[in-house]
Amino acid sequence: MIRWYADYFTSEYWSFARHEYTGERTEAETAYLLEALGEHAPGRRVLDLGCGIGRHAVGLARHGYRVTGVDICAWALEEARSAADREGVRVGLVEGDLLERVELPEADAAICVQAFGWGRDDEQLALLRRVRERLVPGGLLVLDHSNVAAILRQYRAEDRFEAEGDTFDFRRSYDPLDGRSRGELRVTHADGRVAVLRDDVRLYLPSEVVALVRAAGFDVLRADADFEVGAPVRPETRYVQLLAVAAPRPRPAVLGHRGSSAEVDLRWAPDEIDFVRGAIDSAWADVGDPREPSRAYTLDDPYGSARATPVLSRHFGVSLLPSQVVTGAGTTGLLHALAGPGRLLHTAHAHPDLPAWSAQRGAELRVYAPDQDVASERPTTILLERPSVRGDVLPVAQVAELARAASSAGGMLVVDEACAGYLGPESSVVPLTTRMPGLVVLRSLSKGYCCGGLRAGFAICSPDVAETVRQAVPPLGMSALSLEVALRLLDQGDVLAELRQAVAAAKPELVEVLTGLGCRVEQGHPALPWVVTEDELPPWLAGRRLHGLTRVSVPLSQARRAALRRAVP
Repeated sequence: MIRWYADYFTSEYWSFARHEYTGERTEAETAYLLEALGEHAPGRRVLDLGCGIGRHAVGLARHGYRVTGVDICAWALEEARSAADREGVRVGLVEGDLLERVELPEADAAICVQAFGWGRDDEQLALLRRVRERLVPGGLLVLDHSNVAAILRQYRAEDRFEAEGDTFDFRRSYDPLDGRSRGELRVTHADGRVAVLRDDVRLYLPSEVVALVRAAGFDVLRADADFEVGAPVRPETRYVQLLAVAAPRPRPAVLGHRGSSAEVDLRWAPDEIDFVRGAIDSAWADVGDPREPSRAYTLDDPYGSARATPVLSRHFGVSLLPSQVVTGAGTTGLLHALAGPGRLLHTAHAHPDLPAWSAQRGAELRVYAPDQDVASERPTTILLERPSVRGDVLPVAQVAELARAASSAGGMLVVDEACAGYLGPESSVVPLTTRMPGLVVLRSLSKGYCCGGLRAGFAICSPDVAETVRQAVPPLGMSALSLEVALRLLDQGDVLAELRQAVAAAKPELVEVLTGLGCRVEQGHPALPWVVTEDELPPWLAGRRLHGLTRVSVPLSQARRAALRRAVP
């Protein structure tokens, strides 16, 4: 698709624009950019988005910045190349449409001056997100835009400008419903030649640009008026410069698994299977020939709720409605589906999966403590891991308060109970969903049940948020075979009692070993098969590192416990 701006900013446009974008103006704007980059950019690699004829790229390169300019107009890029040659500087130039997928190099900063608003809002947001991905952590964005509030104060449907024998006739119209100004520039040269240029620009309020920049994953530092550092932005400000930095983002833990060369690997607990194998085998035996459920395509029950609700009701000792239950591809799949924009509150040591995916979709992340007043934060989502990485289990009454706070703000409390199976069904807050609003409880069959490969996850929801969850979670997310095995396993009741006893017996030995190594150990709930420490482990021992903590799994089998004892110096 050929866009209007592909052949707009050519020699015909610049026959007029050179009278507006004078050398003095370019020098003043470049001086502003140099000050902003010098104060906030972590390095000297700069992307010039919509660089045009290189007005700013060449000046920045003259001051030692390594600039890559990107523009769709071949004529403008050739002018930029000539300008760089005249100044004896090097500027990288890339021809491409920024609203499409142009290959951008990694950079410490990106500037965009009078080149924002050519596309739709969703295209502008996508561009900002791509730029965000190419900036180093803490990288700077300087985004200049025309303030529609100021423009409309002097908006003229027709205008004329004459210079050096050329006549420039403007006709334009502004649509307040889509915020776009569509216009025609008729250039009549002194020799009689005529050129007609047409544009279609989205004009923004500063608040709209701030919202786009934040949704793209930036933290806004400040806004300046008319290329003057510290000048306040007012309704009459014609040009607004927004300074923002690429906010640090968590990385999903599920994507960070690597091997370990440590002599003793206690990142996981593969020996848990010894205590639940009988229950798993029984569940598979009840299913029978797996080919039958594998062929099932349950369009009449796309969320598995009709099949799962009776079993979940028995397992958790509460009467659930089918409309409250949504199945998905494990807790991970459900968390991914529930990630979205808005404001997400999470605890300091929460697993980074939901925060990371939410940030990618424009969410604002904030850390909270479960005992603080969170209602004033007006959260879209509150994430609570129960039990937490530290091994504590928030009391039911406090969970209810968090759910009430989330609901009062029109949001939801997502309680990740992926590890709650270790504690027994009676410890779950699933029963709260029948009497509290705004609550979603996630359960799975990986931790303890040793059936992570089934990708079996359940979201049990308060009725007021159940439809919201269904709109987010893909239907048919859990296979019919996985659902059958999972339900037969859950219908056996508390199958992790033996595992719980084994953990209680083996955990003190691990605590003793780690303490002897000089580690300060947080034991957490006695039924949980891990401990955490803030101290560094010796090289021969591997644990799972999460947000300044190391989680060390309890070795359960005699062989793994003996291996740990042998490795201790």
